[in-house]
Amino acid sequence: MSDIFFLSLPNARIAYRLYENPQAKSDRVCLLLHGAGVAGEITYGPMLPYFTQWRWMLVPDLKGMGDSFHCYSEKGEFHHREEGAVSIDELTDEVDALLAHVKWDDFDLVAYSLGGLVALKLNYQRRLQGKKPVKMALLEPASLDREDLSTLMDVRQKYRHASKLIRDTGDVELGVASFMDGVSPNRRKHPVAEATTQSRLAHRPFGFAYALDAVTDHVARMANEPQLRQSLIEASEQVFLFSGELSHDALRQHYDLLSEQNAAWQHKALSGCDHSLPFQKPRQIANHINKWFETV
Repeated sequence: MSDIFFLSLPNARIAYRLYENPQAKSDRVCLLLHGAGVAGEITYGPMLPYFTQWRWMLVPDLKGMGDSFHCYSEKGEFHHREEGAVSIDELTDEVDALLAHVKWDDFDLVAYSLGGLVALKLNYQRRLQGKKPVKMALLEPASLDREDLSTLMDVRQKYRHASKLIRDTGDVELGVASFMDGVSPNRRKHPVAEATTQSRLAHRPFGFAYALDAVTDHVARMANEPQLRQSLIEASEQVFLFSGELSHDALRQHYDLLSEQNAAWQHKALSGCDHSLPFQKPRQIANHINKWFETV
């Protein structure tokens, strides 16, 4: 466990945790970004004991999720706003502000789903600033799940429907089920696993819905300007992609293509997993990540 810390920004109060591993093989550090709707500690807690490469691990909650909130300042005091829309650009800028706050400029990056898109965007922005590329491990990162962007936009419309269900009807269970059927249609529907996923995503349902929309909005921009996504890919030199074998064939095919087209990209499909892979095989994923980051 780690204490929880907060960074107050003009429009957000960002929660984060710092974990130390005194037995680490190096003094390197790692930023870990979670997916839509589920806090960083819940996502990475099961993996953290198995990581061996990093002395320090920084696990924030993105705005609208976990313990991070929209906020405003009045007479020197910060107050939470109601859940509201977010964008990939602002989530990225807030992570960048957190990195500046903790004075990290050289770090590795592990990210999942929504966090994967934020990671790609963060690395791209840093490259524009003349900084060296960040080595990454990405677990089914948002925006790379189909090669064809128009097909990807069709997929994202299903998630738009799920987020609209949550906001318009307040039926969180139905909205989460709609999302799960879109993102993991081939999953093994075990009652306990389904209930656990529902519970995780229902913690801040409106924050989850707005996070889904942030990705869909960004993918819409990419569909209109394909170079936007290609620029993110080209800026990312070393990337280990994880997928679940139960995820869509087109997702895995695109990851294979990316690993063929980019010399220092790799892809590993995990058996028995779907989009919920970090919750399904945390130890196995951590072992692969340790090997990936053994070499600088």
